[in-house]
Amino acid sequence: MRVIVVSHGDFAKGILSSVQMLLGPQEDLMAFGLYPEEDRDVLTEKVRGVLDTLKDGEEVIIASDLFHGTPFNVCVKLSEHYKFQHITGINLPLLIVIMMDRLAGNSAQEISNHVMQEAAGTVIYVNRILEMASGMDEEDDD
Repeated sequence: MRVIVVSHGDFAKGILSSVQMLLGPQEDLMAFGLYPEEDRDVLTEKVRGVLDTLKDGEEVIIASDLFHGTPFNVCVKLSEHYKFQHITGINLPLLIVIMMDRLAGNSAQEISNHVMQEAAGTVIYVNRILEMASGMDEEDDD
């Protein structure tokens, strides 16, 4: 299974680098960014270049950075001609879920479902947690 991360600028490359720092080198994980000097056709051709090399039955997950952004729209347009799972709003914890689930042998559909289950838990309002913990500490003092 291949995993492709697409984003504005270097975000895709940065998140890929972070995943590999945490999990080690990853095969078939690639990143493509859209840069100010490029138009959507350049990004489309980068991603299409990978999709055109797929073997029969090979699964793909594409993770884009921003709902309705240009990288997202490029992927939606490509989905008219290629079969893949597309998740948008990718972040580091979710990309780690994708890579760990892939390693476990899960299908692209199973991974996508798991990512959606985990998504809400990847953004945490730390001040609220600290306030709750502080309130518990005060109760413990009684």
